[in-house]
Amino acid sequence: MYAKCGDFSKAQDVLQNLPFRDVGQAEQALKCFHRMQHEGIRPNAVTYACILKAYAALGALNEGKKIHDVVKNQGLLQNNVELGTALVDMYAKCGALSKAKCVFDSLLHRDVVCWNALIVGYMHDGQGERALDCFKRMKHDGITPDATTYACMLKACASIGACDEGQKIHDEIERQGLLEVDIMCGKLSKAQEVLHQLPFRDVVSWNALITGFAQGGLGEQALSCFEKMQSEGISPDAVSFLCILNVCSHLGLVDKGYEYFVNMTTKYGIIPNSECFTCIIDLFGREGHLEKAVQLIQEMPVFDRSANWIALLSASHKWGDIKVGRLAYEQASQVDKMHGPAVLLMANMYSSAEGGGDEGSPGDEEGGGNSHLSLLVDNIGRVFSLLQQYLLFLDLHFGGE
Repeated sequence: MYAKCGDFSKAQDVLQNLPFRDVGQAEQALKCFHRMQHEGIRPNAVTYACILKAYAALGALNEGKKIHDVVKNQGLLQNNVELGTALVDMYAKCGALSKAKCVFDSLLHRDVVCWNALIVGYMHDGQGERALDCFKRMKHDGITPDATTYACMLKACASIGACDEGQKIHDEIERQGLLEVDIMCGKLSKAQEVLHQLPFRDVVSWNALITGFAQGGLGEQALSCFEKMQSEGISPDAVSFLCILNVCSHLGLVDKGYEYFVNMTTKYGIIPNSECFTCIIDLFGREGHLEKAVQLIQEMPVFDRSANWIALLSASHKWGDIKVGRLAYEQASQVDKMHGPAVLLMANMYSSAEGGGDEGSPGDEEGGGNSHLSLLVDNIGRVFSLLQQYLLFLDLHFGGE
């Protein structure tokens, strides 16, 4: 309907949320997709992921391969977990499991949904042993199984007669269930008792408790659990570190947070993902260690760094560091020279500097943030004047690039 009325932006939004429960929905999605292309609307990564789901529902392997070629040539697979997962799922559902495994192994980042796509594919193809191998690899890589993973693994164990493995998984589900019930009800002391009464404690059960304390605002207890886990000889995984880095960020523990971040690689051989980098950069920014944050962003692997530059620009605004703020603005604007949030943050920084602190100290969270917000509302003319000056500055210095 939206496509026929010419509202392709709304049509794309609807397309991205279709569940594809039957062939008819998949075919309708493809009609919308083709009409969008005919009208010159360029698909994005999320759109391609949805179309891959449609081809998976239709079993259209050859058409799915064409989309694979397109997203590969456009470099969209590099850091997009959802698109990579949709591609693995498409190949698996079309019976091309060797191709699904090849794509899976090429992905830089894999979450539990991506692992599930491959595991379910093996299980439906009658390859229970391979599904079980994937399950073990997933846990070794620090990915916590979810309900879909466990349900699939119990079926896989039953299909290959792996009774012992099935019992282990069943016991793991029970342990997780007890902990999660207590944690969801806020009974963290009870959850801790349950954990210590278990005859076998693994990183998954410890992570559940650490996460519970962290989400409950009990950062010190989360840190204590993290250290206790290691003292029992259980090595933290990527989930453990992501949680504990978030705790350090909220508690302002710069030295300890950075120590944990370094230990991920040097002590435990875990490669930090983009979320871990974001946590430590946020920690540096909150505490005013802006130069350290700049260095860390520049040392990051090939991730999308624009969000980190915007976060650093916000921190520069807070601390009144125009030099670092300008650098962050320039980097964030490489993708979009008229990046709205970046322009507004930079304009506010210049406004604060021009006002000589009349609007509140840049580091004063109580006065500074509110005064800058009111500046945008009450002094629109002045803000736009500053924007024009700064954009003129950009044009003079960067317009020839």
